[in-house]
Formats: sequence, structure tokens, C-alpha cells
Amino acid sequence: MGSGAKARGSVSLSKQVEKQDFPFKTKMMGLLVSLLLRFLFYTSRKRYVDLHKLTRFFEKSQPIIVVSWHNRNILSSMGYLVHRPKGRQFFPMASASKDGTIATVTMKWMGVTCIRGSSSRGGTQALRAMIRMARAGCDLGITPDGPRGPAYRIQEGVITTARLAGLPIVPIAYQAKRKKILNSWDRMILPYPFNTLNYVYGDAITVPKDCSEEGLEKYRLEVEQELMRVCEVSELF
Repeated sequence: MGSGAKARGSVSLSKQVEKQDFPFKTKMMGLLVSLLLRFLFYTSRKRYVDLHKLTRFFEKSQPIIVVSWHNRNILSSMGYLVHRPKGRQFFPMASASKDGTIATVTMKWMGVTCIRGSSSRGGTQALRAMIRMARAGCDLGITPDGPRGPAYRIQEGVITTARLAGLPIVPIAYQAKRKKILNSWDRMILPYPFNTLNYVYGDAITVPKDCSEEGLEKYRLEVEQELMRVCEVSELF
């Protein structure tokens, strides 16, 4: 498929995914959250470690799967979005839960359309949608230990998606110098404004399409270890 056909295909698929309407209250809540995210991000100093591990895929127009732990959801996507070239499409997965709805509306206010689904609800349909988007040349985003955990354990879904879509997985982590740790299952990080944010980008991992079941576990552990490594590096201010 040529680049023009891919672009037309991705626009068509994007319109299909965007056929989601939400109550006015939910839309306003998403707007407020999106404004808060921008405020936290743009009032803070940023440091980007190994950014080339992300941008090299932009330079050669290679679609990727971006992964980050659930407890870094608040600002992890900004580490991708602010470097994304104009016109490059990004479709993260958001769970079918109430929290996923807020995340979906928030991202919509930021110009990003989410694919709804998870390992427990709507997973198969979401997987098909993500593979279609990948084949149309779009980037994907997956929270590999969400929506219910356990924290810091890669679930098989991201490895399966990477194998079927044929896309490399790029781990991203960030840490805030000043933050509040919420009392949630994942110990969610809530950065303070006027902060220092440390973003770290990991080595890309590609899962072969002919990978065996035993091999999938090997790659699952490899992604998990690399994501933990970039988290540790992000702690070094």
C-alpha cells in the first residue's frame, strides 16, 4: 500500500473510531483535565534522555507502539506528543471503564483519538482496531500493566499486538522531581506544577511475527525489564 493510500485509510479508520459521543458533564471534565495536564507540563522544566530512540522512527516514517506504566499516565503521553511530527497519527488504547472514558475525552481535547478496550472488556475488538491502524501507518499507545494491574507487570496483550501488527515497542518513562504519590493500586504519580520532569526513552523491541508461545514470554520479560530500566534512569535528577 502506498503512502497516499495509507493516509486515506488511516483517516477513514480514524473517523470510524471517533464515532463516540459523551455527556456534556464528561466533556467538561475532560476539558478541565486536559488543561491541568498542559499546565503541569508547560510550567515545568523538561529533560529528555535518549530522545533519539523515539525520533529515529519519526525520521524514517516507521510506526511504533509506545508503552508506559499505568502510574505514569498523567504526563507520559506528553513525552511522545510534543515530539510527534505534524500529521503523524497516534491511537492509544483506553480501557472501557469510567476512568477510561475520562482519559478518552481528555485525549480528545488534546487532539488524540483513543481506541476503547482492555484485556477484560472489548479487548478483541480493540486489538483488531489497533492492527488496522498500524497497517494504515499510525502509531499506537498501550499501558501494558493497565487497567487493573498488577503494577509493573507487562500483560500479554501488548506483545500480541506488536507481533500481529509488526511494530517495534518503544518504552517511555518519566519522573517528576516534586510529586504526590496517590493511594491507588498502581501508586499513581501526580506531579506538582513548576517542576522538573525527567523523560527517558528505551531501546525498541521487535517481536517476530513467527514467534512461538515460549518466545512471546521471552519478549514480554524483555519489554518489562527495559521499561523498569528507563524508570530507574528517570529517577536520576
